Amino acid sequence: MMELPDIPRDSRHYTLNNQQPLVCEDESTWRAFMNDGANLLVAQDTVGKFTVVTVFLGFNYGNVEQPRFFQTTCLGADSENRPRYTATWERAILQHRGKVKGAQMLSDFAAEQAAGIDRSFKFVDCKVMPGELQFVLESEAEAMRALPEDQGDWQRRGQILVFNLS
Repeated sequence: MMELPDIPRDSRHYTLNNQQPLVCEDESTWRAFMNDGANLLVAQDTVGKFTVVTVFLGFNYGNVEQPRFFQTTCLGADSENRPRYTATWERAILQHRGKVKGAQMLSDFAAEQAAGIDRSFKFVDCKVMPGELQFVLESEAEAMRALPEDQGDWQRRGQILVFNLS
């Protein structure tokens, strides 16, 4: 049996300095920083019944080699039990924008369903990549039914529907 490498956990506290996580050795300074909600909120948007929130955690949820300082959650969605974590402010903003676009799409979808328009499809996963939001569907046939032709910001790549965020 192969052993996994022992990647050290990071148990230090962090504050932000110019949107960069910075180790904070003084516990009282860290607590004061963490008690001010303005220091923690990166972005918050409400779209329909969804609220997308991105926050700075004040600690490394990952490890030394793969840090995770920021958390993005979409409240009101099934995925709220699966927050996404990122290492940098820039990546957190990208993740946030992707979740907002997803919330807009789900809100539009709900409105279409209420109007009797059925464009439903099942997706297996949703990924935020640089500049795009990807919806992985069950099959290429499902993707073709959902998006027969590329249109606007949407394009189909096999079983993946891609929304351009730029």
